Amino acid sequence: MHKKSLLAVIFAVSLTSISASSVAAIIASSSNMTGDVEVTGFADGSPTTFSASFENLSGSLNLLAMENGFYNVYGQGSANFVGHAGPGGTIDVTVPSSTLLYSGFLGSSGLTPGSYGFTFGSSIGADINFGFTLDYDGVVSPLVMGFMAPFGFVDPEGSGQLTVTGTFFADGTSALFNFSESALTWTGIGGTLLAGDTLLGGGDGVMGGDGVINGPFELADIVATAEAITAIPEPATLALVGLGILGMGAAQRRRKN
Repeated sequence: MHKKSLLAVIFAVSLTSISASSVAAIIASSSNMTGDVEVTGFADGSPTTFSASFENLSGSLNLLAMENGFYNVYGQGSANFVGHAGPGGTIDVTVPSSTLLYSGFLGSSGLTPGSYGFTFGSSIGADINFGFTLDYDGVVSPLVMGFMAPFGFVDPEGSGQLTVTGTFFADGTSALFNFSESALTWTGIGGTLLAGDTLLGGGDGVMGGDGVINGPFELADIVATAEAITAIPEPATLALVGLGILGMGAAQRRRKN
């Protein structure tokens, strides 16, 4: 079973862009989190459904779920993923200061607004099942496009719905996430994983992957903030503004004449 190196980028970007928040509220943070991950199901002919299993988790993760709305999402921190010893097998992503990642609508259902803290590494007493749906419609930043360009992405706009179900297991060191995408106007996360797996190839660097992305990861000093976009002009509003500007220009010319 070969390992791949795309997941660190996907995980780091997704972590900072899947929840909505109020102005300048921290929506995701992790001073340090490590573990092993295996992603499967994206290469079975239906890339819109896939799963991620986590083992040997240690560290902490904090999420803040807020109201649905339009936001600019900023992120900073570092992520490391070791896939294989060949070319492209190890990836380090570092964003040293708060940088724009996404602009647009973010929403969710099945999540009660509030703060959610997770500490991994010791027993939590019982399995905890979860499920929620995320909606997004917006534009990713040039930084994100820089990561995605090698996989053939040229359009920064996209929308879709992501349903997440899974379990945090009682041992406190393992978890299972199941993902299902719908209403996509772009390739989607699963399609991106498939493209990366195919491009990067197996552990020996040969083109063509095996449909599995797995390996150890580490997140450090991850902080994401969301700044509310207070007004989104509608097309009709923009048209009225344009007509007003033209009218002012015509009036000014008449006065000069």
